[in-house]
Amino acid sequence: MDFELNKEETMFRDMAKEFGQKEVLPTVQEREREEKIPFEILKKLSSLGLTGLRIPPEYGGLGQTWSILGLVAEQLAYFDFCVAMALFGQISLVATPILKWGDEAQKKEYVPAVARGEKMGAHAVVEPNVGSDASSIETKAEKKGDGWVLNGNKTWITNATIADFVIVVAQTDKSKGTKGLAAFIIDRDTPGLSSTKIKHKLGLHTQDTGQLFFRDCFVPDSKRLGPVGDGIRVSFSGIEHTRFGLAITSVGVIQACIDACVKYSQERFQFGKPIGSFQLIQERIADMVVDCQAGRYLAYRVASLKDKGMPYSLETSIAKMFCTEAAVRAARQGIEIHGAYGYSDDFPVERYYRDMISNLLMGGTVNIQKLIIGGAVTGLRAIS
Repeated sequence: MDFELNKEETMFRDMAKEFGQKEVLPTVQEREREEKIPFEILKKLSSLGLTGLRIPPEYGGLGQTWSILGLVAEQLAYFDFCVAMALFGQISLVATPILKWGDEAQKKEYVPAVARGEKMGAHAVVEPNVGSDASSIETKAEKKGDGWVLNGNKTWITNATIADFVIVVAQTDKSKGTKGLAAFIIDRDTPGLSSTKIKHKLGLHTQDTGQLFFRDCFVPDSKRLGPVGDGIRVSFSGIEHTRFGLAITSVGVIQACIDACVKYSQERFQFGKPIGSFQLIQERIADMVVDCQAGRYLAYRVASLKDKGMPYSLETSIAKMFCTEAAVRAARQGIEIHGAYGYSDDFPVERYYRDMISNLLMGGTVNIQKLIIGGAVTGLRAIS
């Protein structure tokens, strides 16, 4: 078992680290305070080809591995979690389902534009009354002529108000439960589609989050993504990859928290000496370091399995659960180490905490990951 990076992996990791240092870090506090979406940074990532990092060359991407995408996301998250997930999410939640389930016309229309950073997509499953229970999806898709008419609402959708198109999961036959679900690609300018921004969030201030409304929204059958009945499989083909993204970006935030706490504990003096010399401070930092290393290897293991084409679902849930919880622990400890200063946005630890709380919820809650893990180990599924 070898945990050493090869030359190509090292090159991409270092490229992302240098980019984060030069392009992301200088503006992160300003963007956070003003809640500005990092469009300019995403354009610069596109110019480096990183928005197409995991997309095949025939569709305008670099065709790189999940390991390399993970390394890039980890480094970007060290400087700004929202930037990292903006990059990762377009590949995992948008391009990947289209590549896996789309026909050639759909792939050519949408994937190269995502790879070049010319178009941004969204992925809409969650509804006001529906979270993890996909069988209860209320958004309806009724067959009409050569297409479908959609009616319903989606909420807590990343990029809801800025996406050029959205992958939507809707119910075609309620009596069939998840077997009645279908996925559709809907362009922003489709009549009957509207959106509104969700404001006053605890964290993710530089990420667009909103609601989508479908009112007699006609979608031609050529925009159906995958067969009718496979809608949830289409969605999960993106969500599972995103769980890996949430795990590896959490590791980047934990490392940032460690470095911030080490720096502060070396510079902050109490009782005539740096607080880093106190055993309780060292204990807290040591706990963060152990969590960071453990989480990193769990996430790297997932990337390795994915790249080898081996089963990875169980390991992904393990990594997602551990890394996201560890990131919240680290950020909370970071605030306490900084004392009252940790409560101010003059220091980054409060942002780490606010953003990492969201990771416990996105991509399936901690409890959902526990059910997946427990079901895999016992062979008994708690939910169908």
